Amino acid sequence: MYTCDQEKNLLPDPSIHKEKEWFHQIAEGDETAFKALFNHYLSRVHRMVFQVVNSEHATKDIVQEVFLQLWLGRDRLTEVDNPAAWIMRIAYNLSFRYLKKQSLQLRVKSVAGNNSDETHNTEESINLSEVNRLIRQAIKELPPQSRRIFEMSRLEGLKPAEIAEALGISIQGVRNTLTRSGKFIKDYLARYGILIPLAILLVLFP
Repeated sequence: MYTCDQEKNLLPDPSIHKEKEWFHQIAEGDETAFKALFNHYLSRVHRMVFQVVNSEHATKDIVQEVFLQLWLGRDRLTEVDNPAAWIMRIAYNLSFRYLKKQSLQLRVKSVAGNNSDETHNTEESINLSEVNRLIRQAIKELPPQSRRIFEMSRLEGLKPAEIAEALGISIQGVRNTLTRSGKFIKDYLARYGILIPLAILLVLFP
């Protein structure tokens, strides 16, 4: 007998419709839509990446790169039929690329014969490399206290409460500093014609 449950299974998934709508808006440069998508997928992507690489520090880097790649390649998003599969495929590819690089470093093999799969000189990878270089450059230009708070958060993995206790300042003060740092980096990138949503940069800060 035909049931209501069977009827539900035939109906389109409303979440896919919303995600495809976000993709179309992001393709037009809509940062509000990007932030909505970012918040929707952040924990899911983080969880999947961590299960693969088993390193919180590496996970942060990869998650940041997933959303950077999504934003930089936004002109192709209107052609995507399954946003979830698209995002998770990027995350898987970056995660396993990280593991492969780690394996190559540990085995200390000759560069010859190991570069064929690693060297993808696409415009996208070059863009990502340039964005990451400029982010590191911007961090160096932060005021000493802001840079120290960033390093404690990003490099040492300390939480705002731990940073506040170590530096003798308020937790809110730490959070405000991290937010200002994110905005500074965003403005710094904009000077070079690179417009990155603040949501991506805030992956740097817990």
